[in-house]
Amino acid sequence: MVAGSGLTTEECDLLVSLFGVRELGWDDLPHDEAGFVAYKELEQYLVHNPSLLSRRIRRLADAKPPLVEVAKPEADSGLHFNALRVCVTAEGIKRIKPVWERFARMSANLLQGIPPRLLDAHYAVNEEISARIRARRQGAKDFLASPFA
Repeated sequence: MVAGSGLTTEECDLLVSLFGVRELGWDDLPHDEAGFVAYKELEQYLVHNPSLLSRRIRRLADAKPPLVEVAKPEADSGLHFNALRVCVTAEGIKRIKPVWERFARMSANLLQGIPPRLLDAHYAVNEEISARIRARRQGAKDFLASPFA
């Protein structure tokens, strides 16, 4: 659990990502005007255990009051379950905002006094690591995919 939130690290990862899209104007996660993000996009984006994404979203959507809203595709659209979309609700924002604010303060304190050239290098390394993780995840999916699908 993330201190004081009643949420797991994985749930916070998901909610922070959706909060960033809706409230902070993050544009690195594709979304629609209302802030809905496709499950498939989240699977590629999340840091913590994307394999249990559907279960995690269902738990947050079933909370009282709901922390996320799920938009289902039309029944006759023939779309795969990955076509489902999710966004953070007002209650979800209320729950995750203090977590985000604590993280932002901690990050600012940790990075204080570090020269810009080192911050730029750190950013470049993190981007490369993220790209490699995404490639490995995709490679594993390709390996496990049925050739008869």
